[in-house]
Amino acid sequence: MDQAYMGMEDVSGSNIKLRRLVETSEDNSIDDEVSQTVQCETTGLGLPGSEFVKKSYCRAAVILLGLLCLFLLIGLITVVFLFTQGKSQWEMETEIIHELYDNVTSERNQLQTSYNILTTKQDQLQTSYNNLVKERDQLQKRLEDLTTNRDDLQRKLQYCQENWVAFSDSLYHVSSKQKSWEESRRDCLKKGSDLMIINSREEQNFVNQFKKHLWIGLTDSETEGTWKWLNGTQMTTSYWNSGEPNGGRTENCGQIKAYDSQNSWNDAPCSNQHFWICEKRVSQ
Repeated sequence: MDQAYMGMEDVSGSNIKLRRLVETSEDNSIDDEVSQTVQCETTGLGLPGSEFVKKSYCRAAVILLGLLCLFLLIGLITVVFLFTQGKSQWEMETEIIHELYDNVTSERNQLQTSYNILTTKQDQLQTSYNNLVKERDQLQKRLEDLTTNRDDLQRKLQYCQENWVAFSDSLYHVSSKQKSWEESRRDCLKKGSDLMIINSREEQNFVNQFKKHLWIGLTDSETEGTWKWLNGTQMTTSYWNSGEPNGGRTENCGQIKAYDSQNSWNDAPCSNQHFWICEKRVSQ
């Protein structure tokens, strides 16, 4: 490249010399020669230095082209290096991300497994709790039943000490005096009871064993021929003695009379004086 610059300086110097010759020359022949010389120098023909200038230009072009190729090669290498480095870094980051994803997935699966185990334990605990609540309720119900039975027994014991007799779910008291049906009922009410209501064959057999004529809580005083118990229920099962009831409008109260017979009921005038039997329900 320096040689090319030197060649260009030589050409410039030659041009300057030629201009001076043209300005100072007075001879036409010299002008012609100078003109020919200038033409030769300008076109690069016929002078000894023209071949050197041409070679200098070619050499400069080759050098420039080589430098350009070198720069292009350096740029390409740089681009390839940067691309390779960037790709390697991207691959490394991708690998790290995949590893982190795998770790997170593993931890999530572990948490899901732990959650499932805890859910199963929770269900088991809920089932155990429900069973315990059910057992508690059963025990509470049993306790209530035992308490009720205890209270019933205590009441029965108390009434037994007062000449009350326990049978089934009721207590019974047989009077030692004789009164009318209405007076007998008032006595029972004072004792917190009422005249006996017979609902079963067992109660019928029970009352017969006292071997007394006893007023019971049966009457048709409201409607003749329609016998009802004192609790308002209509009589459905009866134990009338043969031919009873037969008193019509004059005999409206029921009593135990033929106690040696299975069917011992009799209708009698309510004003008659008889013993009576009171009944008190122990369990409601």
